[in-house]
Amino acid sequence: MSKSFPRVVMAFDFGLKNIGIAIGQEITRTASTFYSLKAVDGKPHWAELDDIVEDWKPGLFVVGDPFNMDGSRSKIQDLSDRFSNSLNKRYDITIEKSDERLTSREATERLESPKIGTKDSTNKHSISAQIILEDWFRSNA
Repeated sequence: MSKSFPRVVMAFDFGLKNIGIAIGQEITRTASTFYSLKAVDGKPHWAELDDIVEDWKPGLFVVGDPFNMDGSRSKIQDLSDRFSNSLNKRYDITIEKSDERLTSREATERLESPKIGTKDSTNKHSISAQIILEDWFRSNA
C-alpha cells in the first residue's frame, strides 16, 4: 500500500481479555484513545472490529509489540503476532509493530492523574494503545 496523506492510523494494545484501540492521523501526528474491545484468549469479537474498521477506514495498523523489559521475546508475543497476522489477512491493511515496553506503566500513571481518575483496566488498554501510537508517531517523524 502506498503512503498517502492524511492517513488514519489505528493502533492496538493486545491483551487476552481486552484489546485497546487508539485512532490517529499522520497530518497532526496525534493519537486519541478510542475503545477497548472485549477478547476471549486474545481473540476479539471480529464483527465489532469489522464495524470500527469500516467506520474509520484506517490506512495503517500499528500493533504494540510486547517485548520483555530486557528486550527478549515475551510469552504473549506469539499471541500478539497471531492477532497481527489475523488483522492483516482480514483487512489487507499494512501492519507495523511498535515496542510497547513501559506503555502499561505510563497508562496507569495517566489513569491515576486527577484529570482521568479511574483505574478501569479497559481504559488502561485504550490508553496504552494511545501511547503506542504516540510512540510510533515520534519514531516515524
